[in-house]
Amino acid sequence: MHRRACKCTLALLLMFFEIPLLGQGQVLSKEELRTKIEQRYSVLPIQNGIVLSPKSKNGVVSIEISGNTVAVNGAEVTGGELRTRLGADADLILDLSYLTPAERQTLFKVDGNPNSSQITPPPARREPRPRRGRRKDDMIRVFGNVKIDRDEVLNGDVVVVGGNAEIDGQVNGDSVVIGGNLRLGPEANITGDAVVVGGTLSRDPGATVGGDVNEVGVGSGPRFAEILRNRGIFWAGMLPFFGAARTFVRIGVLILFACIVMLAGGQLAMRIGDRAVAEPVRAGLIGLAAELLFLPALIMTVVLLVITILGIPLLLLVPFAVLALMVVFLIGFTGVAARVGRFMGARFGWTTTGPYLTTILGIGALVLPLVLARLVGLFGMNFIAFPLLVAGVLIEYLAWTVGFGAAALTYFKPPTAPNLQPPAGTGPPPEGAHA
Repeated sequence: MHRRACKCTLALLLMFFEIPLLGQGQVLSKEELRTKIEQRYSVLPIQNGIVLSPKSKNGVVSIEISGNTVAVNGAEVTGGELRTRLGADADLILDLSYLTPAERQTLFKVDGNPNSSQITPPPARREPRPRRGRRKDDMIRVFGNVKIDRDEVLNGDVVVVGGNAEIDGQVNGDSVVIGGNLRLGPEANITGDAVVVGGTLSRDPGATVGGDVNEVGVGSGPRFAEILRNRGIFWAGMLPFFGAARTFVRIGVLILFACIVMLAGGQLAMRIGDRAVAEPVRAGLIGLAAELLFLPALIMTVVLLVITILGIPLLLLVPFAVLALMVVFLIGFTGVAARVGRFMGARFGWTTTGPYLTTILGIGALVLPLVLARLVGLFGMNFIAFPLLVAGVLIEYLAWTVGFGAAALTYFKPPTAPNLQPPAGTGPPPEGAHA
């Protein structure tokens, strides 16, 4: 029994060792490997490796073997990925990658090779020149192209949307191209990742990428940039609709605040409107001067408060002062709108309009040219919309300016009460009249 067990063990060992021996018997020699490679690929020797270009179009542009790594179309692949991409040719590429760089150079040497006419000589490598132009931060371009020359160094990322990127210098970061093509020149050096979405990656054998190389196809890659540009044209065509919607929303908010002003201080707003009608030029000049002097006065006030230590706590009041100024503008505009609405009501014979409806009517009259400009612009008639837009902006600006000036006049110089004199010929009662 012991002898039979030894025989079984010996048989099993022979079976296990026989399989590798059979596989080793099928390994190609270097000459056979070179012949099969040259039948299927054009060989380009490079420094520390070779580049293979398939003679048949199968979706693979180039296969780079450098050291023990294999890259297909510029992206490093594993053995399983290589078998998926190349099929039966993967064994040839793997056998070739197992050779040392010196053995590969000797196997595909140009001098004395009978097939040297089919081998393209390696491109002449220029001596790298010192990088002179340096840029900081990221370079982001939308619907445009980016080019980094060999003398430039970018300390940041390159992000291009809807355009192409051509890099022949050094990028200390990632390079991302969406909807375009990325071309890496012979002296390109990217320390981060190279990512192309919806485009193609063209990489010179001399280009180096420190991170990962990812190429993601989105439908028809070359068409993706055109789709993005067309989408940009679509949004540009939607701008008139957005402009009209924004105008209507602003008018609605303005009517809401004006009604609040009429609720809280309707009498004050009406007095301001009457003052604007009584002295429109003077009120307009005061409002214009206040608008021109507001920003310099604000800056000087902030500087003075910062210089004086005791004034630093008062800086907290600056936002409230600006808010109060905006409230004065709103009250003045509401007064002008109420006065215009009262005029329009009298013009059309509306005698029963209340203060709120009067104010809304006045605001509608002031912004009517602007509303018409937005509506006409929806139909593409810009030659009519532009003059209306200019007129609407000017009318509304005058209403705000005159209203602020009238509010200032009403506060600092209230109207004097009329001096009531007794009727002529009426003297004091005679003495003793009541006696």
